[in-house]
This record gives sequence, C-alpha cells and structure tokens, in this order.
Amino acid sequence: MAQHRVRFLPDGLEAWVEAGSSLLAAATAAHVAIDAPCGDRGICGKCKVRELSTPLSSLEPSTLPEQTLLSPDELREGWRLACQARVVGDVTIQVPERALQPAIVPLSQVEPRPAVRKVHLSLPEPSLEDSISDLARLRRDLGPELQSIQLDLPLLQALPQALSSASYDVTAVAAGDRLVALERGDTTLRCFGVAMDLGTTSVVVMLMDLLSGKLLGVESRLNGQANYGSDVISRITHANSGPDALETLQAAVVNTINSALEKLAQQSGVSSSEIYEAVVVGNSCMNHLFLGINPRSLAEAPYQPAISEPVYCRARELKLRINPEAMVYTLPNIASFVGSDTVAVILAAALQHSDEVKLAIDLGTNGEIVLGNRKRLLACSTAAGPAFEGARISAGMRATEGAIEQVWIQNGEVKTQVIGNVPAIGLCGSGLLDAVAQMRRAGLLAESGRLLSPEKLDASVSPHLAERLLKTDGNEGFVLARRGRRPVVLTQGDVRELQLAKGAIRAGISILLKEYGIGETDISEILLAGAFGSFVNPASARALGMVPPLPVERITAVGNAAGQGAMMALLSTDQREEATRIARTVEHVELAGRPDFMEQFMDDLTLGSIEF
Repeated sequence: MAQHRVRFLPDGLEAWVEAGSSLLAAATAAHVAIDAPCGDRGICGKCKVRELSTPLSSLEPSTLPEQTLLSPDELREGWRLACQARVVGDVTIQVPERALQPAIVPLSQVEPRPAVRKVHLSLPEPSLEDSISDLARLRRDLGPELQSIQLDLPLLQALPQALSSASYDVTAVAAGDRLVALERGDTTLRCFGVAMDLGTTSVVVMLMDLLSGKLLGVESRLNGQANYGSDVISRITHANSGPDALETLQAAVVNTINSALEKLAQQSGVSSSEIYEAVVVGNSCMNHLFLGINPRSLAEAPYQPAISEPVYCRARELKLRINPEAMVYTLPNIASFVGSDTVAVILAAALQHSDEVKLAIDLGTNGEIVLGNRKRLLACSTAAGPAFEGARISAGMRATEGAIEQVWIQNGEVKTQVIGNVPAIGLCGSGLLDAVAQMRRAGLLAESGRLLSPEKLDASVSPHLAERLLKTDGNEGFVLARRGRRPVVLTQGDVRELQLAKGAIRAGISILLKEYGIGETDISEILLAGAFGSFVNPASARALGMVPPLPVERITAVGNAAGQGAMMALLSTDQREEATRIARTVEHVELAGRPDFMEQFMDDLTLGSIEF
C-alpha cells in the first residue's frame, strides 16, 4: 500500500503512514500530541487541526462527524478532525498552539542540598609502586563519604579509558552512593537536574541549577497520552487493550518529556549529559504509566495501587534523554488516586507545618483536595471530569489563543477577555466558570442551573442580554461573543457539565470537613492550584459555591504547586524525606461508594447565590 508523508507544524515532526490512515494515527507515529478527549470516537470535536496543502486535496472528503462539528467556513479553510480525516497524499498539518501553563509560584524557600555531588580529583597515575585497580584508585581519593561508591557495569566498562584519556584529572559525579559520571577536568561548577510534573493533560519539565537552586527554564507539553483519551480511566482501559498497549502509553509520555528536554537544552546551553538527576511527581495512574507498571488495579475495587513507595531507577531504563546513568526519583503516592503530585502540593504549601487549618485544591481533570494543618491532614480525589479543561463543552477549548478566559456582565452588556486579543473562537475553563457565575448574577440562570427563557426573565434583566438567548440544535444557549467565524455560545448542556464538575469538588470538600469535624468558618485559607486553579477567578468559584464562602482575599491561586514541590525535592534530600513522611501520615478518605458523598454531590449541584 502507498505511503505518504505527514508533517506537523509548528514542531516540524513527521511520519510516513499508509494511505487511509487517520491524522491522529499519523500524529501518534510522529510523537505529536493532539487533544482527543473522546478517544478517537469523533464525537467531541476537540482534535481540530488544519490542512495547509493547496489545494486541499491530500485528505479524504470530510466525514459526517466533521460536517456536524465543524462549520462550512472551517471546512473551506482546511480545518479537520484528526480522528476523522484520512490521508491520501503527502500533507502538512498545522496543530493549534498548546495551552497556557500555570506559573511556578515560589511558596517555600529551600536551601540547595541536592543528592548529586561533584568532586574534582587529580589522581596519581599508576606506577610499579602504586598499581592498585582503577576503581580502588578512584575510591581512595573520593574521601570517606564516597569510598564505598558503586558503579554500574556501563561505567565500570568506561572507567579505564575515562581515567587514562584525562591523565587521571577527572570530576566524579555521584548521586547518593552511585557514580553517575566521570568527566574530564574540573566540571564542579556545572551541575543540573530536572523536576517533572506529569499531569493527565499536560507535562511540565523544569530545568534547575542544582548548585544555586536557580530555575533555568520551564517547558510544557500536551501529554502524548492525550491521543488515547482525556482521563485516567481511558488510559487504564487502553493500557489493557493489547500486548503492547502499556508500552505504547509509557513511550508516549516519555517522548513528550524528551521533546521538552530537547527544547530546554537548546534554550539554556546545558547538555543532556550534564543533567544528573530527575524528580517526578504525578497522580497515581501517571506514576504507574511512566514507570511502565500496569495501573489496572486502580480501576477495580478495592482500587489499590501497585506501588505507593518512592522509586529510584536509571534514566537509561526509561529512555529519558538525560545522562543515561542519571538517577530518576519518583515521589511517593498517598493512595489510589491521590498521587505524588498531591504530596508535592502539600510540600510546596508547607501544610504539614501550618498552625492554621488550610484547604488546598489541585484543580484539573481530577480534583485532589487536602484539608488540615500540622496536627492532621486529610486528602481525597474526586473525578471533576474534563469540563475545566474545555472538554465536553460545546465551544470548549484549552487556554490557548482565541479562548475566552474572562467574562463579566456590566450594565446589561457582556464583556470578554480573549487570550491573544484576537477574535474569540471558544471558551476555556476559567471563562466557563466566569460566564456561569456572571449569568447567575445577572438573573439568566436559576439556582438549579436552568437557563431561563426570555419570557421568564425578571423585568430588571437588560433587553440586550435577553437578545443573546437562543436555541441551538434544540438546546438553549447564550451568546458570549459574536466575533470570529461563528458565535461562541454557552449552552444549557455546558452549564450542566460545569455543575457536575463543581458539585464533585464541593462534595469532596464537604466530606473532608465532616471527617475532620470542623465547619467552613474554621478554614483560614483556600489555595487553588493546578492548570485550572491557576487561572480561575476566586470570586467566581466562591459565587457558584465551588469553594466555601470565605472572603475572596483568603482564596489564593498558587500556580503549579505540584511543580514547585517537585523542584523542592530535586534541590534537597531533606525535602524528599519530608515528602515520604507526608505520604505516610496523610489520611486518605475514599469517596467511592460512600452514600453520604453521593447525597452531598446531589445537594452541591445547585449554583450558589453569593454576591461577588
């Protein structure tokens, strides 16, 4: 069968595929991540890409799902769904820019005390009077702390040449009690590591100078596993779909990391061989998949993980493109769906040292919630779903150029802020929350979440707002923006999706408060972390009842706290020990199967009525 080349911009990656292959399959072969929340079923419309061929003739004609989910103008401009469009010739495809990532907000200062150490050695050359082995010669001059250092076979094989070619003037690089590298001359001033936050949706890689503690660069990517579905359950299902499926998922996330590492090396001038250690955090499922461990048990009662303990391994074992002998350390998990990313959030926010009770919420596809102080910490995970990421929202998209990120209604007029200051083409999670909160405040939505028809609106509602109410495909909607290729409409179904996500988070909080034996007023501060939590308007979250009704000034967005915690563990062995203590002492509250959780969830589906 004929083979065709598919090139993906902006990265320039490409793959050769057989005629009739989908663009999504080609993207997977090229290690290009494309957001495909519905898992290749052609029902979500989120895997939009653009054919750049002139004329548009390198793909089969549009399918019925494409004609349903894309406008005629979009189809004429070359927009297609990657899971539907099939290749019939060489083609170049434009992939939309990736989502904005939460900032790394310094929460706790750490004095560098890394596991990696570099020692410059000027060893005496062998002689008849001093003919001990190369290994013994190395150990003798390393000092008492490293005299029992261990070398894996690849370094033992390279040892004689490394010493002789450098005239025995070398720098030994050690991580713990293992030798990582033996370098020519004095390289003690160059010592680097990477911290990684592996999210279900996004992967964030942070390059650090281990001597100064300075952050040298941050790169984020859509997790390559997104080609196989948007949530952990779809990933677990795929991992068990065939003999090579688990390996495929592991390779997808490793390729994503390697892409980010390559960009960081280009930007910083740091060679991959100078990266001697990596610290990794993520939810339990991502942790398993990264290590190539089947996460099947996480999806079946009693939901026990295969591992919760911290894991050390070599970079070469995972095919990470850093120094092959570099140590890779994964922080411990707490429980089934409360992973090392939650441990990292606690570490970054220093919740384990707080005298006051605080509430931390890591908002994403899964919502991890932590409540407590230095005396007691409780944690749970609730399936918020992908609504916060823009999935299953009719005009939903990630926080990229063209997404409405803020909405406010003033004097009967709808105003929006669009990422990139371009015409609006969709709505991201923060914009969704704002829109529903503002519509509730303006009297367009009932407390039940029902979008009111024009004839049922209060007389005080502006006619300009009433004119924006419409029906789309039999579903009520509200026009947020009229610019762009077509109006951006928030539908009744979108409101319901947000209610489900909001209800799950709020019910999880309520259960933790109940287990802790305190009330909402006992919380001193609410910390919103993660991809969605970093951009959400705290006033909107409070107004809709997603979080307890604390004063807005006590609700703080803390950015990628999990990434911050990973950096702390990379810089300090003391912080790693602290992370292990946290994982051992946090009390996990399992929500699955609890009747009171389902009752609370139903109660929390309603939209709040708290003023901004």
